[in-house]
Amino acid sequence: MILPPHLFPGARIALVAPAGPVDAGRVDGAVARCRALGLEPVLGSAALERNGYLAGDDARRAADLQRAIDDPDIDGIWALRGGYGTMRLLPLLDLTPLVERPKPFIGFSDNTALHLALARLGVVSYHGPHPMELVTPTTDACFRRVLFEPAPPGPLPLPEDGPPVRTLVAGVAEGPLVGGNLALAAAVCGTPAAMTSEGKIVFLEDVGEPVYRLDRMLMQLRLAGALDGAVGLALGRFTEVEPQRSDRPMEALFLELAESLGVPAVLGLPIGHAPDNWTVPLGVRARLDAGAGTLSVVEPAVGAST
Repeated sequence: MILPPHLFPGARIALVAPAGPVDAGRVDGAVARCRALGLEPVLGSAALERNGYLAGDDARRAADLQRAIDDPDIDGIWALRGGYGTMRLLPLLDLTPLVERPKPFIGFSDNTALHLALARLGVVSYHGPHPMELVTPTTDACFRRVLFEPAPPGPLPLPEDGPPVRTLVAGVAEGPLVGGNLALAAAVCGTPAAMTSEGKIVFLEDVGEPVYRLDRMLMQLRLAGALDGAVGLALGRFTEVEPQRSDRPMEALFLELAESLGVPAVLGLPIGHAPDNWTVPLGVRARLDAGAGTLSVVEPAVGAST
């Protein structure tokens, strides 16, 4: 995998909106957050546009992101939010410049589509909080450890007051990380960005999905072969799940998946739509200790600065 250089004080970070619209207050907060990290924000020209549920039309959003990819003076790219719309840009983008000159792409939720497309190119990217969600000691510590330090990040920090991580199947697994938002991983099945899991630890998260829909999306991944060869499941938070009268327990659904794959698995890591959202480097080797409920990144997640 191709490692982007680490972030550093003064690094120029493009703030883009590949998916849903962003209000002015969120943009102002993102700019302030970058500066608090010692980064120099560069706001995309279309960041405040709106076209219904999209942040401007596809051509404008794609052009903003392409400029950030192509510009040699931009050191990193940070999505302002998720929502919906990122996968609409995939046919319009040329991601190959990031093979020759990689730079960190950071975001989560709908931006999983870009993470999986970059993984197909062999470029490491970072499933992590959007700027306004970098608000707790855990999110801040993990973000800095993964993106600013070229040493292996080691065990990712668990919040002291967070919900417990639950062991589904005990055991230890090691391999590169792949995954992201479950709905997007299912949506890109059958496309050039489709997820592949051979020899990898799969991490998944989602928000606001009833258990039967989580079941359906997991079945789509299984039937498409997207989980074939996975060596571990590092399942994150599945938040705002409204109970249905006919629901199965969510934990039983994930236990069934882990047992069918025959891999170590945990549920409830701070990944996804929750305050302590980790920054997880896709494509970097990690070690999952399911019995202990820990995930350690055992290789550098970023390279030396250029």
